[in-house]
Amino acid sequence: MADQAQKIREMKKGNVRYLSDLKSDTSENERKVITFTSGKGGVGKTNIAVNLGISLMKFGHRVLLVDADLGLANVDLLLGLTPRNNLSHVLAGKKSLEDVVITGPSGIKIVPCSSGGKRNIRITSDDRREIVSAINSNRELGDTVFIDTGGGITDNIIDFLLLADEVFLVTTPEPTSIMDSYGMIKILAQEKEKSLVRLIVNMAGDSSDAEHVLSTMKLITKQFFNVELDYLGWVSYDQNVFRAVRAQQPFVLYNPSCRAARDVDRIAMKLANYEVGIRAESGIKRWLKKIGSIFTG
Repeated sequence: MADQAQKIREMKKGNVRYLSDLKSDTSENERKVITFTSGKGGVGKTNIAVNLGISLMKFGHRVLLVDADLGLANVDLLLGLTPRNNLSHVLAGKKSLEDVVITGPSGIKIVPCSSGGKRNIRITSDDRREIVSAINSNRELGDTVFIDTGGGITDNIIDFLLLADEVFLVTTPEPTSIMDSYGMIKILAQEKEKSLVRLIVNMAGDSSDAEHVLSTMKLITKQFFNVELDYLGWVSYDQNVFRAVRAQQPFVLYNPSCRAARDVDRIAMKLANYEVGIRAESGIKRWLKKIGSIFTG
């Protein structure tokens, strides 16, 4: 801990160039399985999972992203990847988990899934447990595992929520999205003795917009005493996100300085236990230096 504090002080002085040079407080032996979910589709859940995973890589985490949206998978499409094998081959016993893992941008590891709208894929609860067991048996693939589920409420999604260490719930300021998120928390409260749900508000106009969503969610979920609702942060509504999707690139790499990318980086810093103010402070220093050069130049 003292070593990390020293490195943070060095970074503030400009002696540490990259945040990835710092180590987080996460133990090398600690493994977290996190399921991403949303009450409905169309809230940008998969895009948040992809970009947050890539951003978290910059802070020393090794991220494995598992696309578990059976039949409507799109992680590979978002990144312009064309995998030969996917999760369906693992479920069919034709491939092992290691066989289907591909490497995406910034070194993120991805387990792709069958896409193309094929809803004929049927798996059991035992299948889902086997997937999580295979993930836990291959710790060299990553210390942080993101499982991206489909939107809505199905047995497939609920099982992955129950098997995860934490649940990341992605919602938007739309009333329908908030109410569907409430429905997801209600089912989770009924099915699990104790749950940690970490909220991310996507496509927010500003901080007050996101805070309104948070206060509403807290109000309507306060009846569930076995569910802890933790606020991770918010991501701005940003046209750069849509441009990046069309370019089949993660927006944190397509335009690292755009509002949405900075918001995701802020959430990643929180997850990695870094001081959120470091980047903002260094940015202000650069701006002041630039302004000073104009008057002295």
